[in-house]
Amino acid sequence: MNIKEINLKNKAVLIADVHYKKGDIEFINLLKNWNENPPPQVFFLGDIFHLLLPFKFLIEYNKEAIDLINELSKKTEVFYTPGNHDFNIEKIFKNVIFADAFVDKKKSIFLTHGDLTDIDKLYKSYVFIIRNYLGNKILNYLTFNFLNNWLFKKVLKKQIKCNKISDFSLKIKSKIADINYKNIIEGHYHQNKFLEFDDKSYVNLGAFVCDKSYYIYEDFFIKEKNGIRGQNIKGRLK
Repeated sequence: MNIKEINLKNKAVLIADVHYKKGDIEFINLLKNWNENPPPQVFFLGDIFHLLLPFKFLIEYNKEAIDLINELSKKTEVFYTPGNHDFNIEKIFKNVIFADAFVDKKKSIFLTHGDLTDIDKLYKSYVFIIRNYLGNKILNYLTFNFLNNWLFKKVLKKQIKCNKISDFSLKIKSKIADINYKNIIEGHYHQNKFLEFDDKSYVNLGAFVCDKSYYIYEDFFIKEKNGIRGQNIKGRLK
């Protein structure tokens, strides 16, 4: 994993799993608001777009949100961990700082999307395949854009699940055992949960696509904003 060290500032905004599709006015309005009143930092923790890869069709489809994020990155610090729906996009956002994970060593905080830390071997193989930029480009070239454009349109019609995961706490306890930070913050699972273990705190951010939630970091607290349903996160990190 490509991990970069950062200093997580008070009142930094964290958001994950927007799964933006063209016409999603709620996310567009949120980006406009942040442009008018920039937070000290914004962390986009993956799957911000329902589908964004470095292809012309998808860049044009997502243009309104792309332009607003690029505008925001000129006004404040913007960090982005790619997800399993948006990756290989660094060249689209020239002023945004990208990494697979960001860490604040002083505060012992680890931030990522969540798919790359999954320990399921089958899922890890799947992620490796879909993130293969060269293979995707070659396939696109050989089919004169047809195959990818057809596939992109199919994926964009897919509905996102907001179901609760059974035994989620057990899954996470096993998953984070080898992450050497006291506080782990992820998206990916859409659970909107704060979990405490003996030596670690774990935050799974709610998905904006499910409950319109995003989060504020302040003095070791993670506070939910605009949540409509699901467990309200207001957890204190260790």
